[in-house]
Amino acid sequence: MPVYRYKISTPSGRILEKSITSSSKTSVKDYLEQEGNFVLDIRKEHGFGSFFKQGGHARRIKLKDLLVFNQEFSVLIKAGLPIIQALNAIIKKGANDELTEVLTNIRNDISGGASLSEAFRNYSHIFSNLYIVSLQSGEKSGNIGNAITRYIEYMKKISGIRQKVVTASVYPLILTAVSIFALLFLLIYVVPSFTSTYFEAGTELPKLTLILVNISNMLKSNFLYLVILAAAVIIGFKYSIRSDSFKAFLDRIKLKAPFLGPLFIHYSISKLARTLGTILKGGTPLVESIRISSGVVENSFLKDSLMGVADSIEKGAGFSESLSSAGIFPVLSLKMIEAGESSGALEQVLEEIAEFYESDVDTKISVLTSSIEPALMIIMGLLIGFIVLAMYMPIFQMAGTIR
Repeated sequence: MPVYRYKISTPSGRILEKSITSSSKTSVKDYLEQEGNFVLDIRKEHGFGSFFKQGGHARRIKLKDLLVFNQEFSVLIKAGLPIIQALNAIIKKGANDELTEVLTNIRNDISGGASLSEAFRNYSHIFSNLYIVSLQSGEKSGNIGNAITRYIEYMKKISGIRQKVVTASVYPLILTAVSIFALLFLLIYVVPSFTSTYFEAGTELPKLTLILVNISNMLKSNFLYLVILAAAVIIGFKYSIRSDSFKAFLDRIKLKAPFLGPLFIHYSISKLARTLGTILKGGTPLVESIRISSGVVENSFLKDSLMGVADSIEKGAGFSESLSSAGIFPVLSLKMIEAGESSGALEQVLEEIAEFYESDVDTKISVLTSSIEPALMIIMGLLIGFIVLAMYMPIFQMAGTIR
């Protein structure tokens, strides 16, 4: 999401200027005014500078460091230390310079009269909206330590399934990259040196060999241009995907793709159910919980559908009924949510849905990776076989002529 720089006057009269990530300028303005601030200026940060500002904290502050901080913070809060003293103890430790700087600013904001959730919300590009809502629920219930513990458990489970997805995709990607490199090496270096002897001897080449030679010459003579073209396509794709319309188009294609479509949907449902169940346990109303949970869904089409579900519930419809009208959730999940809604055990049912679909995603990924590996090997074998056959056909042809 884009980064916006805002300047506000707080209810206490302080002038603050900070950055925040949001989907639009209007949503930033609405959020700041709902907090009781007077908005002085909002501007979007453009260009490479905003890209690095948006991604800079995420690169320097690792998820592991955030989890360690929250575990220490939770233990200190449960031990009875006041919030500022707990933050001071973690700041003195100073394990991560960037995180220490952020926590120091948060501590100063709290000392200046801000609540814990308000202080962390100023760094929403580092701390997720779900984390801030967890802090809010902890403040309301008077048990911040337990709220942070629930968030830690949630993050560990989400990180676990994300790690499985990443791990399963690493080997096919490496295999694909090595295969492409091997093919380029054969076509650009091996084939020309091998076939040059045929041309020197004046041998009439078979059509298959001529096709291979033409492909090799084309790659060798235009290699630099092809690299530039590939780089331009990648850069153009990265900038195009920032467009909401183009991203929505790609997201729709993902959901309709054979085999991959259901995988994307089930992965999104597992994350959504896990997040929604965690937020509801903190006492947040259902409509607000759905809107917050939609933030973890990476597919814009699914996210828009969830926002429509929240609007339907506000108009008086039931949760399961609204999900059914959206037409994108599997029947099984709808039946489970309907049962949980009627029995008053929605949070527990959502946890069960998350467990079920996480297991389903794990199984589908295993099947996909076990299918991709032999498929890649077969394709590589056929391509290399074609190259070898095309290079040796003139030898076979000459042998036949001698006989």
